[in-house]
Amino acid sequence: MVPRHDWPIIMNEMTAYAASLRLRRPFLAVGLLAAAFCASALETGETLAAFLPPGNRMTMVEKSDLRRYETGKFIGLACREVRGILSMERTAETGTTRCSGTFYVLEETRHNAANVARRIDETVPVSYSILSDGSWESAEDAAYPSLRGFPVLPDRNLVVGEKWQAGGVRVLDPMRDGRFTRVKFYCDYRYDGERIADGRRVRTVTAKYALRYRKGQDPQGDGNLQSVSGSHDVTVSLDPRTGAPFFLRDGVEESCTYTDGTTVVFKGFILTWISAPVPLDRVETAKRIAEKLKEKGTGDVEVEVQGGGVSLSVNRIHFVADRDEVLPGETARLEAVAEALRGIPAGSFRVIGHAADFGTAESQQELSVNRAKTVVDFLSAHGIEAGRFLYEGRGGREPVAPNDSEENMAKNRRVQIIILED
Repeated sequence: MVPRHDWPIIMNEMTAYAASLRLRRPFLAVGLLAAAFCASALETGETLAAFLPPGNRMTMVEKSDLRRYETGKFIGLACREVRGILSMERTAETGTTRCSGTFYVLEETRHNAANVARRIDETVPVSYSILSDGSWESAEDAAYPSLRGFPVLPDRNLVVGEKWQAGGVRVLDPMRDGRFTRVKFYCDYRYDGERIADGRRVRTVTAKYALRYRKGQDPQGDGNLQSVSGSHDVTVSLDPRTGAPFFLRDGVEESCTYTDGTTVVFKGFILTWISAPVPLDRVETAKRIAEKLKEKGTGDVEVEVQGGGVSLSVNRIHFVADRDEVLPGETARLEAVAEALRGIPAGSFRVIGHAADFGTAESQQELSVNRAKTVVDFLSAHGIEAGRFLYEGRGGREPVAPNDSEENMAKNRRVQIIILED
């Protein structure tokens, strides 16, 4: 899994660095994603454009811890987390890298919610291509990744104190309303060499950039956003020898002004980790889980391999009518599921609740979220770390049977558990 701890612990997990450092220019439009895995390229002398991470998959966790002010009034401290799981495939003939995957936008909290199950607010599929010149192509540009063309490391040996400049793009959504604006910036970089952090050597690059935006500079952006100004001070840390998680600590101060006079100001930090996930043998994992459930005599649980990982569908799960309380008869089945999942050493579990099409769409959605959380609580109480769970509800929008009888509605009351390869 991608590390979910603080900076000193991250440093403990990073190995000693190579004696010399040769920095190369990453795929600009991949930005963070390519730079995260530049280590092998640096050591072997490959160009970054030809390098892909192990298994051609990567994960990114971005945690923001920001104080928010609206028109001069302090609103509060909010912690937001976005997790991305991406696959990358490069075409050697054209030099184009195809990136596809999913970003999960998690529920915003008022504190740093470490080691607790997190609710998914939004699931965002992404698909884009990085051309050989580093430009970005996408039929429908999503908001993620939010930082593009950053950092840039020049194709030459660097000495301590050396400086360079390059451009990038930051995607903003100050109102958290899904209206995204792309803001171009120009960044000043400085190579700071190595330092000792928590008893280990660390190679660092310092990056500083200012945001300057005026209405209309992004024709597809939020038409109500009048201007943006702000500054970012970023410390970039990487392990050029092993490809250990790429880490960024970004000090943020941004001010956004809207046409109605509203201002939104953010002050704080954004921490980003990027790594290659431990590969999951999906076929073998699905086989082991199915055998474990069969051994326990557990029925009505479908196990299959799908694009996002390995899926377990706990069908016809019985809850108290119109509530999120599981009936006692389900205990043995859920205990068997918990035992099977405890055998998965790494990765997250995405739990999706489904409801029958009965009542209003709003009540179905709320019920499906609460039922997913109930199953998460049960599984975490039976030996699975709560922090490994993400959960969401789909209401009655994805039925597996027509909602025309009690029997069919029972089929639609189900919970799906996906083992994510992150």
